Amino acid sequence: MQYNWIMALKIFAKECTNNHPPTQWLVNVNRKTGVFYLNNLIADDLGLEKGGKGLLAYDDETKEWLVAFGDDLPGFSLRKLSNHDYKDRLCFAGAKAVHTILNEIKAQRAATFVISKRPKVIDGRNWYRILTNKPQRIN
Repeated sequence: MQYNWIMALKIFAKECTNNHPPTQWLVNVNRKTGVFYLNNLIADDLGLEKGGKGLLAYDDETKEWLVAFGDDLPGFSLRKLSNHDYKDRLCFAGAKAVHTILNEIKAQRAATFVISKRPKVIDGRNWYRILTNKPQRIN
């Protein structure tokens, strides 16, 4: 028996892919590692660098998650994460906050959230809201 297959394949080889730069500030929260992974846009826009600090907070009144960045914070150190062929990303630990935020939205492993670009100024510090009500992705 002989088969004659007629197909028109559109091949998407590596050189054909078009990686667009991000347009939103995103943070990926991973339960297994207990780490918050920032996308490059937020790091570039805020001038964040390895060794800086990230601090998380939860506002009981507004029920909002917040994050602040600065060298003078008692937060977690920003570390570089090798991103293979792409630009390195920054991340910071915070296992207790990771588990709390993921339990709140009932995510098993991870979730990706948008971070508001407009800060709330509290006690003279810029705090950025982590928008947990509409996660970009839940695993």
